[in-house]
Amino acid sequence: MRNIFGSLLILVFSVHGNAQDNEKKWQPYAELNFTSIPTINISGTDTLFQNTLSITPSIGIRNQNGFGIVYAPSFIASGQNSGIFMHTFTVGIEQYDKKKFDFIADFNHFFFTGNNSISYTPISNEIILGATYKKLWLMPKLYTSFGFGTNKEGSPSATAYDIYFAAGAGHTFSCENKNFSFDITPSLMLNAGTNEYFSFLGLSKYIWHNKKFTKIVKNYHGRNNRGDPNNQQNPTQQFSLSNLELNLESEFEMGSFALRPSGSLFFPISSTGTGIDGYWECTIAYNF
Repeated sequence: MRNIFGSLLILVFSVHGNAQDNEKKWQPYAELNFTSIPTINISGTDTLFQNTLSITPSIGIRNQNGFGIVYAPSFIASGQNSGIFMHTFTVGIEQYDKKKFDFIADFNHFFFTGNNSISYTPISNEIILGATYKKLWLMPKLYTSFGFGTNKEGSPSATAYDIYFAAGAGHTFSCENKNFSFDITPSLMLNAGTNEYFSFLGLSKYIWHNKKFTKIVKNYHGRNNRGDPNNQQNPTQQFSLSNLELNLESEFEMGSFALRPSGSLFFPISSTGTGIDGYWECTIAYNF
C-alpha cells in the first residue's frame, strides 16, 4: 500500500510540474474530510453503536474533461480501535463547470482493513451515476448508485448488492468578488433503495452515518453473530422508498483553498424508519 501511495504522489506532483506548462490540462488536488460514522462498542454481552469522528484525507488528479483518479484512506479518530479502517480508490468523470449539466460517473473500490470497530459489509464496489440540470431556477437532480461484492458470512459465499436512487431539486445562491466566492445550495431529495446491507455507498448516507442503522438495513450481521444459521441473507431484496432528505451544501473558495460544509436531515417514509436523523461533513480542499 505504501508503494501505491508513493507512486500516486509521484504521479500527482510530476503532472503538477507539467501542468504549469500545459495550461492546467491536469489539476492535482488534496482534500481532508471530517464526518461521523457508527462504531461498535461492546459492553459485557451487549453490542452498542456510537457515532465517532472519522477523518479521510485524499489526493487526486483530474483533467479538463473531468476524468480523474483519487486515493483516500479513512481513519477512526478515537476509541479503542482508532486508526485506518478503509482505503478507497476512485476512477471516473466529474464535471461541475458545464453550463447545462453537472455530471458524475465514478467507480469506487473499497479495501477494508478488518478494523473491529466498523460493522461488516460485503459491498466493496460502487458505480455511481448522476446529473443536475442547471438551466432552471429550481435545478432537477437525479442520482443512482449500484453497490456489489461478495457476502462471505454465509456458506457458501454469495454475491451481494444494493441499489439506490435519489431524485429532487435545489437552487444555488452565490456571492462572488475578486477575492473569494461563496455558494450555498439547499435541496429537497427523495431517497429510495434496497437497504439490504450496511455500506459506504454515496447515496446511503442515511445508513452509514446513523448509529441506529441496524433498524434500517434488512440483513445486518453483528460481529458476535456471524455464522448464525438463523441470521442468513434474505432470499429476495425489495426496492422501496426510504426517506425525504433536506440537504444543504455550501462552499467558500479563496484562491487555491476551498471549505465545503454540508449536512442533511432525513425524514423517514418507510415503516422501518428510526425517526428524524441527520448527518454532517466538512471538507477542506486545496488545488495545487
